[in-house]
Amino acid sequence: MTATRRAVRRLTIDRLRVEASVGILEHELAARQPLLVTVEVELRDRDVVPAADDVDHVLDYRALRDAALQETQAGHINMLETLAGRIAERLAARRGVSRTRVRIVKPNIFPDCDGVAVEVEIESPT
Repeated sequence: MTATRRAVRRLTIDRLRVEASVGILEHELAARQPLLVTVEVELRDRDVVPAADDVDHVLDYRALRDAALQETQAGHINMLETLAGRIAERLAARRGVSRTRVRIVKPNIFPDCDGVAVEVEIESPT
């Protein structure tokens, strides 16, 4: 009898495009701004192949997207750090999630770079 292989499974939503009310400057308070949100969760000690080829046996990546959308649309937030932290906390609370990473890019803030970013990573207790 062979042992079942175990794996780390990572799910990523990459550069979700949203418009959000975020910032502290006058023009940021007056209008929504584009953001690019990347979320990643890690689930450790998973079967290499899910028990069944069915969404009920995995973490549905729609939950990641929904969490990011709900937090970015919840109302004005002054700091990207606050928004990233709220999304990370929401995802880290999901059953089986061992690590969460959220990166938010605010594009075209300065003329000499593509954008500014904040990244938050949470290790869940094992």
